[in-house]
Amino acid sequence: MNYAIALMDATRKRGFDVLTAIMDRGYDGGQIHGLAMERGICPIVPIKDTERVKRGAAEPPHCVHGAWKCGGTDYYRKATKWRCPTGECKPASMWLKADRFHPLIPRDSKRYKDLYRKRGAVERTFGRLKHEWALLPLRVRGRERVQLHADLTILVTLVCRLATERAVAAAT
Repeated sequence: MNYAIALMDATRKRGFDVLTAIMDRGYDGGQIHGLAMERGICPIVPIKDTERVKRGAAEPPHCVHGAWKCGGTDYYRKATKWRCPTGECKPASMWLKADRFHPLIPRDSKRYKDLYRKRGAVERTFGRLKHEWALLPLRVRGRERVQLHADLTILVTLVCRLATERAVAAAT
């Protein structure tokens, strides 16, 4: 958890436009959500089953007509709009400030599920780097040597992938 925000900052410094940060349940905390949203990054994190969550803090607003539906997101205001399912309530909609309980991309939305599903590809890549490309059993000592070893390993994996893509393109 100590490195998540620093990693987001380092990624931005290297010129990447970070819009979302997909993390596992271990990163679900108000501080991570708040710091990410301050940087304009939308955190995609499953919610932990804490006491507040069990009491319904992460539930959408309710009325006599049922649970309200998300009606959109305003990224500038960092808020989500919620609407009465029938529209009979006055007011028929309300804005909720985004937090870990009500993120900018609602957890029950298709977009959230599609984004979170991409996390598996990253985990597979890390697994391959550790087990197939020898980043787990390091045989070098010292920060500089480990950094060089990791950089060269990742460079070789990228070169192999590029060669594979070129061979496929040439065959078609």
